[in-house]
Amino acid sequence: MSIDKATSFGALTDHFAILEIAGMSDILKLVSSSKVPRAQERADAQDENEDIAASAYHGNSAGEIYEISSTFALKSGTLTLSDLNIGELVAGTVAESLGLTTANGAWPQLTVSGFLGLETITAPTGKTNKFTLPAISVLGIKQAQCLGFTVSAGKLTGSSITFNCSLAEQQDGLGEPVAHGVSGGTGELTAEFVRILTAPAWALAAVLTAAEFLAEVTQSPGAEEGQAAWHTATGAASFIVPRLAA
Repeated sequence: MSIDKATSFGALTDHFAILEIAGMSDILKLVSSSKVPRAQERADAQDENEDIAASAYHGNSAGEIYEISSTFALKSGTLTLSDLNIGELVAGTVAESLGLTTANGAWPQLTVSGFLGLETITAPTGKTNKFTLPAISVLGIKQAQCLGFTVSAGKLTGSSITFNCSLAEQQDGLGEPVAHGVSGGTGELTAEFVRILTAPAWALAAVLTAAEFLAEVTQSPGAEEGQAAWHTATGAASFIVPRLAA
């Protein structure tokens, strides 16, 4: 029996409309996506024995809010992260996090996660609800790549950069959401190295040490010495992500 796969097989939905941005459909391919109703919270009433006598659920009773995620492979060309944003991308859709990973054994993977089904969020005066990402370029090839840093010793085997903002929620007296806000853009950077002759060393690039991002190294490469194995190390850095002006 032949079954039409058009609605039941494979990654189908770009929840954040990333591929609609100019040029993105040429270099990115959707490889997975998810859309799950946000779970509700439960409140219990207890009797004289501390047994549950009644329960009520709240937080998404209308079933309108979904947790969503889309992952893309960078198959070719060059992706510049400053062409993307986190925050309220369109009314009702918030990208709470965006992460990019590169590895020496895989093509770069871009994952965006957040929420669908929110109301239009009121932005602060003179500001938007989007956050600016640094102009870091990534190639669509199977290679571990520097994401806002340079390597002066050792060999890079993998790297990742993640951007996050916080979604705040106001609930009514019954615990149902009535308003949301986004704030607090931050970023995290990690890199994995292998030692060959000299200890791995890295430095942040100017794109991340600029005043608007204020990146700082939070972990310099150390040494992990496994049995009969090459020595490895991990470095990490943190930075802020500024809100986009109106």
